[in-house]
Amino acid sequence: MDFETWTKFLGKTQDDPDLKAALSAAGVKKIPKLDDDETFVQIELKGQGLELILTDEASLKNLQDQDLGEGPLIVSGVLAKLGKSQGRDLYAGVLPSGITAAMSQGDMRKLLGTPTESDTDVDIWKKDGLEVSVDYTKDGASLTALSLMLPNAL
Repeated sequence: MDFETWTKFLGKTQDDPDLKAALSAAGVKKIPKLDDDETFVQIELKGQGLELILTDEASLKNLQDQDLGEGPLIVSGVLAKLGKSQGRDLYAGVLPSGITAAMSQGDMRKLLGTPTESDTDVDIWKKDGLEVSVDYTKDGASLTALSLMLPNAL
């Protein structure tokens, strides 16, 4: 499946039958458990250059009456690995909104406007209720990663 198809699972719980079927088809046999000091897990979709991020419900929804690990994990982000610094499996599929891995930091800012947050090699925008995060090469010439995340996902 491609990046945009996985983003359709944003907000779905780990128990969602369609998510379970998609993960199974991607070779994921079991969703990892939360470590004691963590609020999220990452699932590498081997061979696809993608990772899914699942966040604990209490953390994601800022629930004061629920302990971490008590509720389900919720799909809170999709990450595309685009540059060599991200490992061997790089995402080669279509990205959303006309974004390409070859875009520079300047190109991305022309496309998406002024970022909400920025530092030398990362820009973050808040668009349509999601956080769009882009990591760049050190010279800003191209993308090394793109993620779409629900707010409060990490």
